[in-house]
Amino acid sequence: MDKKFFLAIALSMFVMIGYSYFFISAPPPPPEVADKPQKTQPSPQKAPSTPARKPAQPDGQTAAEKKVRARDILIETPLYSAVFTNRGALLTDFRLKPFHVEKENINWGDLVPALRSVSSWFEKEQVDTEERVNMASRASPENPIFGIRFSGEESLSRLFGEENYSVDRNTVHVDPEQGQPEKLVMRYQQAGGLLMIKTFTFYPDSYVVGFSLKVVNSTNTPKPLRVAALFGEGPEAGVQITAMGSHQGPIWREDDSVSTEDADDISDTLQVPKPQWLAVANTYFITAVQAVDSKISHGFYISREVKKEDATTWAAEFGMELTQATLQPGESIEGNFKLYLGPRRVADMEKFQGNLESSIYMTMGILGRPMLSLMRWFYSFTGNFGVAIIMLTIVVRLLLFPLTYKGMLNIKRMQKLQPKMAALKEKFKKNKEKLNKEMMGLYKKHKMNPLGGCLPILLQIPIFFALYIALSGAIELRHEPFIFWITDLSAKDGLLVTPLLMGASMVLQQKLSPTAMDPTQAKIMMLMPIVFTFFMISFPSGLVVYWLTSNILSILQQVIINRIKVPEPAD
Repeated sequence: MDKKFFLAIALSMFVMIGYSYFFISAPPPPPEVADKPQKTQPSPQKAPSTPARKPAQPDGQTAAEKKVRARDILIETPLYSAVFTNRGALLTDFRLKPFHVEKENINWGDLVPALRSVSSWFEKEQVDTEERVNMASRASPENPIFGIRFSGEESLSRLFGEENYSVDRNTVHVDPEQGQPEKLVMRYQQAGGLLMIKTFTFYPDSYVVGFSLKVVNSTNTPKPLRVAALFGEGPEAGVQITAMGSHQGPIWREDDSVSTEDADDISDTLQVPKPQWLAVANTYFITAVQAVDSKISHGFYISREVKKEDATTWAAEFGMELTQATLQPGESIEGNFKLYLGPRRVADMEKFQGNLESSIYMTMGILGRPMLSLMRWFYSFTGNFGVAIIMLTIVVRLLLFPLTYKGMLNIKRMQKLQPKMAALKEKFKKNKEKLNKEMMGLYKKHKMNPLGGCLPILLQIPIFFALYIALSGAIELRHEPFIFWITDLSAKDGLLVTPLLMGASMVLQQKLSPTAMDPTQAKIMMLMPIVFTFFMISFPSGLVVYWLTSNILSILQQVIINRIKVPEPAD
């Protein structure tokens, strides 16, 4: 029974990793937009592309000249740089300075053809391009970043999305030494109609961007309005494998609980009645929005089909709609929001002050969160996340050793009973009721529990699964070097050294473990190292280091158990 249990666990892991490999891999970055045919919700026309960056205008330029000329406004903070255009008052580019697009770990193709010197093999090549989040190229014309939609009034939405706004400054530089936020104000006055004012606030120590919109009725008649603020699609998907514990796509918090949805499961529009925040996330980054002291009718996600060559995927854009209002002449409607565009890192997400960090620990968070905290603590004095992973794995295995020891010892004792159990099965093979009775008598006589080897192992599974999930989505491992050829713990091992070592350790572990399987089970188990090695080739090297370390510790534990003499069962 215990060997069948091990087989079931192995097959479960095979299905789990296979599902992650084939069905939860990160989608490619979507290119051109293909509108979803069944979409019925009114939406504005396509906003023009961002004009080429122009030099700052002279201070003496008149307000009218500023209004009609399209130009870019550059934003610089210690954490990110951004580009806004006054055409529609939209965000067109957002780059995170601490995060760069870097080359994967060294592979054999880098070594042989290039004939590099030994010293150059271990250099970490970094591209100068900062990581982009929530780019304008990923926001569709129907849902631009910081766009405004007037429900039921396409021409009005198009007007405020295409006209050039006046701006109060040409550049914004947030000085970290002063520690004060800076604002950018854009205004557009419709001839004889509405006045739109957009205000953006940038902070020196946060990935949060404040956004306020104000619509004033400048006419002489009442004006009914349903105004929605649009926030694009969210962060770029990237190419990293998606963690089984981290959701990629729409995610929101409502009634103090976190919910998710796949973009391709959204039928046209998904409404969230009372959102505490809305977000779109990938493995390492997230874009989230929260209403601040504003009357919100609902939040929403809009799905759209994205095609690239022969591949098809779905993206979800999101926004919030203000409560419908009828503005009397001179009255206004306002909406205040804060947007987070940054890493899924607890210290940064806490500055959003909306419990956004709850989006990280969705699967077994009660176990994964303290493990990540312990890993960060190890890193604080080792300075190497690879070493921190090894130390974390050792600590976890030491804590679980009493359970492991008890389970392995029970399995070894059960192995001693195999001849007697086989004899009973042969003797009572035609009488199952009698066989079960005799088996229970045999266990009772030798004071053994047939589940004694399974239960301790069963209790370990959630812990190891939580550790696996925590490491899968830990942004701390992104672009972090370990040793020699492993220059990025979030990228696969290009030389395949760690996956092959992991496979070899599984083979050795099987040979050292006591076995009493039938030939079919034994053949299946011998295939498991090959299957696991195949999947681990594409896994982030940090995860493979964890599995390899865990296997080595299991081998050491098995060696210790094998040295313990178990007495032969008495007749």
